[in-house]
Amino acid sequence: MSNLKIITTGILIISALSFTACFADSDDLKESTKTLLKGESNDVNYDLAKKYFEEGDYEKALEYDKKQLEVDLKYYKVESEEISLDYNNIGLDYDELKNYKEAIVWYKKSMKIDDVVLDENSTERSTTYYNIASSYDELQEYDNALEYYFKALKIDKMGLGEYHEDVLAEYEDIAKVYEHTNHLKLALTYWKKALEFKEHEYDKDDAEIVETREKIEELEKKIK
Repeated sequence: MSNLKIITTGILIISALSFTACFADSDDLKESTKTLLKGESNDVNYDLAKKYFEEGDYEKALEYDKKQLEVDLKYYKVESEEISLDYNNIGLDYDELKNYKEAIVWYKKSMKIDDVVLDENSTERSTTYYNIASSYDELQEYDNALEYYFKALKIDKMGLGEYHEDVLAEYEDIAKVYEHTNHLKLALTYWKKALEFKEHEYDKDDAEIVETREKIEELEKKIK
């Protein structure tokens, strides 16, 4: 499975390394009229979730991430970065539990908020896109995976530059999806992009360069 990306903003968010559900109109109305508590939510449940996640106890991590969400909803509007990050963390938990469909549900909740609160080219948005793509990839829903890999790639190339490791990961993941779908010429195109990246960034005898060249040669033989 491709490494899931992490999101950081203010506090370190749980890493692993990555919506069909929407807010109902009635829930939106209820949220808009709710009186929020003053001050800031505490991170007790978040810290416990992080601890369990790092220990590989994803069920426990999920339990405490959901508790954190419950607390945060008392302090923050639904359409806030804090709630978006809670949703993303829950998605990461489900991903590690290999419940990819449920992970996508939570990532898309996060994505819906990001559409409102983040800049169009925010790399935090690309993180969510990448995590959605990875989950679709695991489900072998390759068209959907490609859609979100390309969304992530577009933002990362603008925000991080051509020679960032996230861009390399996206080139390789896109290449692999094209291989899975037997679009070998397109796969070759993206393996060559990955090779160009590695030749620019790594030592010429780096094992990854050798491996990528071999992959390209293998595909070229198949295409002939």
